Amino acid sequence: MQKPYKTVSVCGCGWLGLPLAESLVQSGYQVFGTKRVQADADALNTKGIQGVCFDVYAPTASSNTDVLFSADVLVVNIPPGRRNFERERFVNAMKSLVDTAKLQGVKQLIVVSTTSVYGEVTGKVTEETVCVPNTESGKAHLDIEEHVLKTFPETGVVLRFSGLIGAERHPAKHLAGREGITNGNDPVNLIHRDDCIQAISLIINQQIGGGEVLHLSANAHPTRAEFYSWAAGGMGLPLPTFELTGGEGKCIVAKGTLDKLKMTLKYPSPFDMPLPVVNVE
Repeated sequence: MQKPYKTVSVCGCGWLGLPLAESLVQSGYQVFGTKRVQADADALNTKGIQGVCFDVYAPTASSNTDVLFSADVLVVNIPPGRRNFERERFVNAMKSLVDTAKLQGVKQLIVVSTTSVYGEVTGKVTEETVCVPNTESGKAHLDIEEHVLKTFPETGVVLRFSGLIGAERHPAKHLAGREGITNGNDPVNLIHRDDCIQAISLIINQQIGGGEVLHLSANAHPTRAEFYSWAAGGMGLPLPTFELTGGEGKCIVAKGTLDKLKMTLKYPSPFDMPLPVVNVE
């Protein structure tokens, strides 16, 4: 193994990127982090993170980007956004970011992706499952993944996360009280933020590369009806009702990734994941 990486840039310090950056600081890395607004970037400095104002859609208007790309490792965690999503614009901006990282000499590139790239495939899904995305976001992420693996064939890593959960974020909030939700027998594929951070940290520490495609989900896959009813009840929210149909959904099996990283999940079942406190009036 080459000498240990010492500097990490986290491009996108939001719900996942900020606690990731904070964790890396605690582990002894020098960390750079990006926000799109200068005041927000400045605020990162109080957390031991060197803030960089950067907008992937307007990189030339960003400040101090040389610092961002001077790090040994670049973690790219920029979701496409659900409002006004323009697939071609997002893909082009992300490809340009990858190209700049290569040009500036970034050693390891880790790009956060999504298991939506698998599309409507059913049954057991492993890291080798062929991707047939059926959403604009899924198609965009697959396009970006392919560019990463082509541009960083020796030190690029694609990490696909299943449904993200943690802190205040919980999908049961959006299902509470709804009636007649279809496919109640389909399995849920969820991964806690703490385990996402653990996985990224292990990839950096072990200098994983070689065009790896990894994905992550909890080991247990309860049905949608079972889990979301339990979670809503635990949060004191109105219970959703489900049509007990389906059962043929996809089941993300992450054994290959866990073995590769020598990783043990902190939350191996969705039922292990803490429920957020909800103020119910």
